[in-house]
Amino acid sequence: MKRGYGGVAIIWKKEINENIKELIDGGNRIQAIHIQQGDKPICLINVYMPSDSKNADIEYKDTLAQIDEMIEKYKDTHEIIVCGDMNGSLDRSSTPHDKILKTFCKEKCIGNTEKCPVKETFYHQNGMSKGQIDYFLFKSNSEIINKIRQIDVLDTDPENTSDHVPVILTLNSQLKKVREKATTIIAKPKWTDCDHQIYKEVINKELPKLMQKSKGIIEKDIKI
Repeated sequence: MKRGYGGVAIIWKKEINENIKELIDGGNRIQAIHIQQGDKPICLINVYMPSDSKNADIEYKDTLAQIDEMIEKYKDTHEIIVCGDMNGSLDRSSTPHDKILKTFCKEKCIGNTEKCPVKETFYHQNGMSKGQIDYFLFKSNSEIINKIRQIDVLDTDPENTSDHVPVILTLNSQLKKVREKATTIIAKPKWTDCDHQIYKEVINKELPKLMQKSKGIIEKDIKI
């Protein structure tokens, strides 16, 4: 997307890097990650849907189609969470995108959960338009719903310069520790305790032998 026109980002603490893997699916309005947790990993799909402007229905449907492809790809191996600015509401029917989003959620058996309060998440700068268009959406049979501790929609705040308010999902989930890779520690010589004379004699004796066997691969010669 053009700079300054919005977008999506997923941020996590570096302490859990080993539990996170970026997924390459989706287009420029979608980012997704694999979260290793519990018995089944989470596929978190973060999306910024096209705004409800003139001739935007085609792009809106196309973005939903990309989400659908990801849901079908990961539904058997992951718990699916779709989140973001949907630019459509499940609690009203005043715009074309509201109807498209409702139809999509009904057909794909995904939607909001009762644990989320019905509360505006978007306040237009003109002060005349508002609505709930930011969601966390789940498959209707998803086990992850039982792990939801709460979903909070924050109030407007003077320090928040966005026309959206934060929506926070809290899960009771245990990150699954990934087996750490074995590391090889190469100790450096302690030159202050080294017999320099013996070192020189060994080098002078062995180096000519090495050069005779060398095939011109310097990395291999150094290792030997």
